[in-house]
Formats: sequence, structure tokens, C-alpha cells
Amino acid sequence: MVDEQTHYFLALPVPESVRKQLHELTAFPELQNFKSMTHVDDYHITLFFLGGVDEGQLTQLQKNLPSMLRHFSAFDVQLNGVAVFGNENWPRVLFADVKKIQSLMDLQAAVMEKCVDAGLKKEKRPFRPHITIAKRWKHKEICPIETLQSETRHWKDIHWQVQEVGLYAVRLGQLPRYQFVTRFPLQSV
Repeated sequence: MVDEQTHYFLALPVPESVRKQLHELTAFPELQNFKSMTHVDDYHITLFFLGGVDEGQLTQLQKNLPSMLRHFSAFDVQLNGVAVFGNENWPRVLFADVKKIQSLMDLQAAVMEKCVDAGLKKEKRPFRPHITIAKRWKHKEICPIETLQSETRHWKDIHWQVQEVGLYAVRLGQLPRYQFVTRFPLQSV
């Protein structure tokens, strides 16, 4: 039986080499002014947050996603620098921006459709592909976003091939916080 307290999400895994490059940013003293930092093994690109799901919904998704995902070929994603959600001076979230490409947008839309078909609520906000690095700026001084953007300009050269979608479980109070549960491969190129 599925633990109803456990929350789940579907996401694109980030390769270890890219995770290490992203994590280098957390060494900057300015980033210590965020309340929390994402663990290096928790970097991912969320496609759909499932939340707490019942066993039937999870089983339906695990049954229906593979056949749908086989229609998607592996594709490359590329970083697009660093950005924030919320007020630029006191951001809620600092993230690695992921370039919006049609393959990624189509994949997310198809995943969301399957989740809605399984009885989950459709996300109202538009999809903004990103990788969360830190949350909740806590300092009275403003966040040096321009400095961080300058330091991450080379991220536009970082890209990798997406070959699968992962189902992850959220483990509150643990690090890493996200546990990889199931792999759903895309069609090989």
C-alpha cells in the first residue's frame, strides 16, 4: 500500500557531472544567505508534482506512462543561466534556468495530461523548466543576483541528453530529500 503521507513528483534527472557544476555555486558566500540549499543529489527538473496520491492513481500512472513516453525520443536540454522566483532583491527561489525547447514543453504537457487522466489536479501556473538551487533569501541585504548571473554565464554551455522521466518520493527530514522510485525511459535516438 502507498503511504498517503508520502508525496511524489515526476521529473527529469540531472546527470552527476551537471549536478556537480551546479553545486559549485553553493560555495559562494552570498548563497549562505538563503535559508535552505538543495542537496547536490536532489537536483532535477520537475515535470509534474503529484502530491499525496492513492495507490490506484500511482498504479495507473506507472501503467500508462511507459506507453506514452515511448513516443518521445531522447532530446537535449540546455541551461540558460541563473534566475529567481519572487522579488529579485529577496527571492523565494534561486534556480538554474533551463532553456524552453519544444521537445521539453511537449513532454511536460503529455505528462501533465496523463496525470490529470489519473485524477490529479492540473497545474494552473505555466511550466517554467528549472533546477532549484536555494530557497528563501533571509538576509536584510539584497540578493546579488547580477553577480550570480555573471558567475553563471558559462552555464549556457551546459547541456545533456534527457533519456528518461523519473518518479520520485519526497522524504521529509532526510538528505538527500528525494528518493528515485521508478524510471520511465524515452525512445532511444
